Amino acid sequence: MRYEYRYESVETGGGFFFDNADCGHRAIIDAYARDGWRFAGFVPTRFSSYGGIKALDLVFERPAGDAGEASDAV
Repeated sequence: MRYEYRYESVETGGGFFFDNADCGHRAIIDAYARDGWRFAGFVPTRFSSYGGIKALDLVFERPAGDAGEASDAV
């Protein structure tokens, strides 16, 4: 089976002592799920000098050829 993928960039802040709960990742995952996409994982794209993740790409997948389109971000 073939899959197609979508990527959504998210800024997390990357702080060692910071709460990243407000980065909006849950709303983004829910929006893609409503459009038929499955959350497949994430890829860190930027790091802080302390090793924290400052930004990441959320990865979504679905079987190639599905009819719906993903919404354009939240």
